[in-house]
Amino acid sequence: MKYTCPHCGKKTFTPLQKALCGGMSSSGKPCPACGVRCVNGKLSLIVNSVLRFAAFVMIIIVYFAHEPGNKKQVLLFGVVPLIAAFVLGFLFDMFIGRLTEAIKRE
Repeated sequence: MKYTCPHCGKKTFTPLQKALCGGMSSSGKPCPACGVRCVNGKLSLIVNSVLRFAAFVMIIIVYFAHEPGNKKQVLLFGVVPLIAAFVLGFLFDMFIGRLTEAIKRE
């Protein structure tokens, strides 16, 4: 399964390469065929922002609501959502989001 370069239209990006292209604020990765740098688009930015905000809210809630000395609760409701936000964002970039040409130059 390969993904299409937004510049040349060739299917050159593997899912892992696509996920590692980075977001709109990064300089991106060059297409193996044409050399134009590509990044994950605006939808990736929105999804990652929502996921990380939700994880942040969970961490704040756990900070104020957990019972002192209950480390299992902190781990389950504080650390797991943070890790899940990064993993789900990575999987979204890998399989669902679209690539676009990079705006930022090296």
